Amino acid sequence: MKYLVNLFLIINVAVVINSCNKNPYENYPGGTPGDIISCLDVRPLYKDQDLVLSKENMFGASRLAAVVISDYTEKNLPDGLLVVQDNRRLQTVRGISIEIGAAAANYKLGDSVLIDIAGATLTRKNGILTITGLTEANVTAAGKGTIGITTVTTVQLQAHPELYESSLCLVNKCSFNPAPKTGDVISGAKVINDGFGDLALYTNPGSSYAQNNPYGLAAYVGIPFRTAEGPVVFRTRNVNDIINMGSSAQDLLITGFMPDPKGGDGGSEYVQMLATTDINFSTTPYSIVFSSNSGNNNTATPLAAGWATGGQRTIKWNITSGGVKKGEFFYFGFQKRGMNGPADTDTFPPSTNFYQKNYNGADKAINAGDGGLAKASSFSNSGPFPNSGNTCGVALFKGTTVTEASVPEDVLFVATGGGLDIYNPAKTPVLGYRITNNDWYSMYSVGIDSATYKPVIVPYLYYRSTGNTANMAYSTPSDIGYFYMMGGIYNITLARWTTARKKVQVELPQKTGKTVDVIEKDPNVTKLVD
Repeated sequence: MKYLVNLFLIINVAVVINSCNKNPYENYPGGTPGDIISCLDVRPLYKDQDLVLSKENMFGASRLAAVVISDYTEKNLPDGLLVVQDNRRLQTVRGISIEIGAAAANYKLGDSVLIDIAGATLTRKNGILTITGLTEANVTAAGKGTIGITTVTTVQLQAHPELYESSLCLVNKCSFNPAPKTGDVISGAKVINDGFGDLALYTNPGSSYAQNNPYGLAAYVGIPFRTAEGPVVFRTRNVNDIINMGSSAQDLLITGFMPDPKGGDGGSEYVQMLATTDINFSTTPYSIVFSSNSGNNNTATPLAAGWATGGQRTIKWNITSGGVKKGEFFYFGFQKRGMNGPADTDTFPPSTNFYQKNYNGADKAINAGDGGLAKASSFSNSGPFPNSGNTCGVALFKGTTVTEASVPEDVLFVATGGGLDIYNPAKTPVLGYRITNNDWYSMYSVGIDSATYKPVIVPYLYYRSTGNTANMAYSTPSDIGYFYMMGGIYNITLARWTTARKKVQVELPQKTGKTVDVIEKDPNVTKLVD
């Protein structure tokens, strides 16, 4: 018995000793740390009051290992700050600003550095989360590193500035808001809009590129900083950080469609469009192309020429007469003209700007559209929208010639199914459906060249390529007659979407005496602003 009591005492003493000697960092997320801490772990240490950094509050670490993203050649960044970032933990990019005075200008883009931060102070200075109390002596060069870039929308940046502050970011497809006038330059405080919201952009009037005219559509690479007043200000570092992205101007917008009317679909589907300028289709013809990608279609007709493939994959009709005025709706549809299927007595009246084609009439069991594609189209008699569960889409093209290289005027997709039959970059040419610069898709993104550390344009030209995955779900249950209302805001002066389209499902019951007002005057319909 005495032996058991002594054994019990020994075990308890061992437990106490072990708990006293327990490594306080062993539960550190991501593993037991060494001498290096990441920006991801430093930033949350600030709790709205100055903090002297130490091994005790940095989980046993004392140094940052990071890559320099600041460039003072053009003096467009806050003075005296060495801005660095890393993705050391969880592959998550975070950055922070280090105050070392004029010596910050001695470091170049891509320099890898080790920074002794034990004893320094973590504070907010002029609104920016900053490590202060250091000099160049605390910084050790460690060769060259890799600079990552985070693509972010204005909404994301404004909602969570702590995730992006002092890191290299890309805000894509931006235009000045309000639209610049002739002779306007980028100097000073401006506002840019990426289709999701506004963001303050600052360019030092003394920089060499401050007198440059703004591009109609641009990608901005730079560093967001909090200000003393609270809002985020985005600063580019040099002229290379502003990239001309062409234009997102669209004369004709897809604003809705009826892909699955109640009852038989053939001859009853239609697409609603909205004109941003006057269009005479006899002098400026258009074409509309539908894609179908159900499994059997994919097998029967491999996607060899994108929208121009034909067969059971794409079908095209030409729009070559009539016209539409700025701000008016325009419809492409078929002979039955019901707003919701063949049994609906509520039809599009003759006064509606409705461009009619015949689909699957008695003399034609399988419709070939207006042709002109790589193969003759051979769609089923149920209509150009498949409602199969796989990807389908509709695209507008200026002109009646559509090839693999043609860029749509506008395009929208439903669903994602189809895998490599929809997008396969390993093929030559790339197998896929080309997109355009609109609210949902972007033809180009920006990366960082690993040798020069300069931004470079990266083409993403197809649906399902990086960044171009936006789509809408099929409406369920099927065969109800849901109109897919695609509501957003398009700014004619800026020549871009300022609020991206969002699908709103509108049920159109049959034989209720409804008029086109139900899909033209709904609060969710796309709106034009000047």
